[in-house]
Order: sequence, then C-alpha cells, then structure tokens
Amino acid sequence: MYFDPRPKTKKADLFDREAELEQFFDALSYTSLIVIVGLRRSGKTSFMNVALAESKHPYISLDLRGLPYNPSHVDIVRKLETAFNTVNRKWFTSICDALKSVKGVSIVGNTISLDWSKAGVDLADIFDKINAWASKRKERFLVAFDEIQLIRGDKGIPRLFAHIVDTDHNVILVVTGSEVGLLFDFLGFEDTESPLYGRHYTEINMQNFDSVNSEAFLREGFRQIDLVIDAGVIDHAVKKLDGVVGWLTLLGARCRDHNRCTKDMVGKVVVEGGKLARAEALKLVTLSKRYGVILNFLARVGAGSWTQIKAVLEAKEHRSLPNSTVASALNTLIKTSLITKIDDQYRLIDPLLMSGIQRDPLPE
Repeated sequence: MYFDPRPKTKKADLFDREAELEQFFDALSYTSLIVIVGLRRSGKTSFMNVALAESKHPYISLDLRGLPYNPSHVDIVRKLETAFNTVNRKWFTSICDALKSVKGVSIVGNTISLDWSKAGVDLADIFDKINAWASKRKERFLVAFDEIQLIRGDKGIPRLFAHIVDTDHNVILVVTGSEVGLLFDFLGFEDTESPLYGRHYTEINMQNFDSVNSEAFLREGFRQIDLVIDAGVIDHAVKKLDGVVGWLTLLGARCRDHNRCTKDMVGKVVVEGGKLARAEALKLVTLSKRYGVILNFLARVGAGSWTQIKAVLEAKEHRSLPNSTVASALNTLIKTSLITKIDDQYRLIDPLLMSGIQRDPLPE
C-alpha cells in the first residue's frame, strides 16, 4: 500500500522506482559499494529495503537513525550484532558456523554475540569470514547502512570499508544518506587522505517525483484505499508538497484516517510536516545561531545571494564577518541538505521547512 507511512519492504508497495532498482541489481555484478543518496523523505530507506529483499542475496541491514549523536564504537558493534541476528534463517546456521572461529564472536544457541569492548571483535575478520562463506556458495553478501553519515565520528568505518572493497569481493556495501555533503565528506572518495580515496562506487540518486508522478502516486494510492478524490484537491496537493514522497504519503495516510481528502487537509499536512522539518533544522541551529539567521532569512525572501546573506549576518551580529565565516555556514547548510545554490542564489530545499519556519522562526 502506497500510503503506509512505515518504510516499505515489498516491491508492490514501492511506486515508480523501476529504473533505480534495475541500476541496483546491475551494479551487484561489478561493484563493491553502492551509495543511495537523496533528500530527506525521498524514500531511500524504502528503496533500500525493497532492493535488498528483491536481490535474493543474503544481507544484513543496520538502521543507524536511532543512535545517539556521535555514537561510540560500542553502539555500532551492537547494531551489527542485532543485524546479524536477523539474517534469513535459510542462511543463519551456516553463517554462525563461518563466524564461530572469529575472535570476539560467540554463538550461543541461535544467537550471535559480539564482544563490545575496544579490544573485542575484529570487524575486518568478520567480513573476511563472510566473504569466504559467500565465495564458497558463489553468492554476494550485502551489508547495508541506513543514514551512514550519522556515524561519521568513527574514523575506523572508512578504513573497514576500504578493506572490504579491496579484499572481500563477495561482500557488497550499501549505504544511504540524506545529508549528502556530510556523507561524501565522511566516505572521502575525493580526499587523498581518506582510505576510500579513488575507490569505485555506484551512486543511485532518489529524485523527488515530478508533477506527473506525484499525481499518479496520489491517484493510485487513493484507489488502493477506495477513496474518490476531487481532481482539484489532488492538483493542490501536488503543488504544495513538491514531489516529496514522504509528505505525499503522509497526506494519503491522513486522508485514509478520515476517509476523505480536502484542501484543508492538505494544509494541515503542510503545517504538520513544517513543524517536523523545523524540529530537524533546530538540531543544527543549537550548534550555531548563524544557521537560524540564514534559514529564517531564506524562508522570508525565498532566495538570497551570498552578499545579501553576509549582510544579514553582519547586521545581526553588529560587526564585520570574514568571508570564510559566511562561506563555512553556507557550506554546512548545503552539506546537511537544508539549502541549495542555483544560479548564485541560495534557497531552502524543502517547501514544508520553509512553511514551518515562516510560521515559527528559528532562534537567532
């Protein structure tokens, strides 16, 4: 069902991602690292879940979104332990046999336990053993990390990834990220100091829906729940929600709850989504009020030049600011996928974030 707000797990519930799925399956034959990128609520997690399941290969998936800010190595190992214990039972027993000789791995009954201490389990050794297991069966073993940039404080992860890419050719890494700039900074494909510098990867970009697909998604979703909706309401929703699949799905779920859909309900989703998007932006603003000043300004005017933004910051702080200070603030907002730069104009990416800030400006 398209309007189920939970991440999708079945292909039948995934709308209009055939080309991306084909790219994913094709990449499995020649790459060791697949990077799935897209803005917030573009459906990356749903796509990844479906792609993993449809691949028919054994896999594990780590949802990193529940981790604390700057998680420890222990947090990551615990996530890995949980993931291994959810492997399809078709493969589980033989995987346990493959891992039982690894230092820091214990097999107790039908449970894999990893030593969380710093001197405990050797993650590279785990994946070497998984690679040997997969190679013997002429399989690929997929290892997925959802929102990988959330563990960017752990510098051992790029080194582990480089080891897997170089050595474990039957292990394929799959990562997703919403904060695209931070994701690529963390992986360091273009940083000569990074272990992953120069390594090949396949990038799959989850674009927002265009107006045609947004309308088709809503019409088919309403058909699935037996709701007949006025064309004017659908057109209004397409314009207001700007092809963001997460917001379109939220609207469908709300309409399903009330067994009807009106322009007022579209407006309520805009307000609700705006509050949520604002709350996410607020996490960054707590690090520096400058981000709040910039986001509030762009929400008011729609788009602004570098010179205008610098002037607004200086007026707020009652002093001149170095160009590098302004550039740093803007680069951070771009890397966290909150703003974009088009034709030398900066603007907010998410229309609901704009609406949320207009209703309730961020702290300055």
